[in-house]
Amino acid sequence: MRRFLKPASVALLGGFCGFLPAQIAAVRDTVVMGPGYSSQVYYSLQNGTVGTAPAAGWHLAFEIPIRGAAIRANHARGVTVYATSRDTSGWAALSLGDTTVRLYNDNCKWAVGAFNQTAAPNNPFDVGWGNYDLVTHITTGDSLYIVAIGSVYKKLWIRRLQGTSYYLRVANLDGSQDTSYVVDKTLASGRNFVYLNLLTAQVLNLEPAASDWDVVFTPYLEQVSGTPYPVTGVLQNLPVRTAKVVLSSQANPDTLTPGAYAFDSCAATIGYDWKRFDMSSNSFVVADTVYYLVQDGQGRIWRLRFLRFEGSSTGRVVLEKALLRQTASLVESASRRGLVVYPIPAQQSFQVELPQTPFVGRITLLNALGQPVWQQPVETIAPGMTFVRPAGLPNGLYGLVLESPAGRWTGKVIFD
Repeated sequence: MRRFLKPASVALLGGFCGFLPAQIAAVRDTVVMGPGYSSQVYYSLQNGTVGTAPAAGWHLAFEIPIRGAAIRANHARGVTVYATSRDTSGWAALSLGDTTVRLYNDNCKWAVGAFNQTAAPNNPFDVGWGNYDLVTHITTGDSLYIVAIGSVYKKLWIRRLQGTSYYLRVANLDGSQDTSYVVDKTLASGRNFVYLNLLTAQVLNLEPAASDWDVVFTPYLEQVSGTPYPVTGVLQNLPVRTAKVVLSSQANPDTLTPGAYAFDSCAATIGYDWKRFDMSSNSFVVADTVYYLVQDGQGRIWRLRFLRFEGSSTGRVVLEKALLRQTASLVESASRRGLVVYPIPAQQSFQVELPQTPFVGRITLLNALGQPVWQQPVETIAPGMTFVRPAGLPNGLYGLVLESPAGRWTGKVIFD
């Protein structure tokens, strides 16, 4: 048991004021995924559970934000994606003999799904399953895949992403049930992904609004000792950043200082390993001296730890949270004159939709302290511009400021 002294008095000695840290109010809450982890639970540190979705109700997830082209697979529910050696001209003859490697979602980067893994790292217009045309703004598919849903095999061609719609062709391996799908992003506007069930042909809106949640409790596939293994854990939303802190059993968590830790944008920073299964007691043990400092999308910083995990019988998680800082910095502040910036996160380049045309002014990136780290003049008649990531700029969240004689606009860029 950890014991902490209560701040009972303040001593004044020679003008020095000594005091013990004030106790921070912590709140307990419960998240329930259900037996067999049947639900994905979307959670806001400010508001608690804000939405649930069937964990097994979908097979593919399609990124929604403008120019986003990530396509993720529901590996935890038996979906396996195979790359093949054939290009799109080989659709009719495609068979299991053409498979090359299995492809998996990137658990750190939401924008890198299984179908994006083959993208050329130095080509910002290669999305893996196809290539983006800067002139037509159409991403055209150039690859064929085989998707296994348990024992059911389908061949898949992501034909194009045009406007707000993904166009797909799906068939059984023998060519039967050859079907065209249209997955429209607008069905789930304001979300991160729209979902497709390949067996029922349903396009699904499953998530709460992206601005409403911080983390999702969900089953997913993780590389454990080099082997893909189904786990259940916590993935963080795109604007959220987290620092993991391991304390001794005697340490007082109320003394944690957020500025002393590096915050990570990796979606699986919290992940699954805050618990372990104890064979002797046939139950899960939670590491209750492991804390997570979580900066939510509004810039608030929370202290989070887990107290109980009941496993697949109930899918019940008990957690403790405490608000450490309410005020957001300049970078995280919302703007009434927000810019549209994509992709999220960006890697080698990012695009900005300009607020007016023609545009003459400058663009500036700011670090977390509000200090300029890069600046460039802008002069164009185009409605948008692509900017190359400044050399040597570390991963993280940056403020973006666009200025002209007509006004000032702000936004965010996340580099990953």
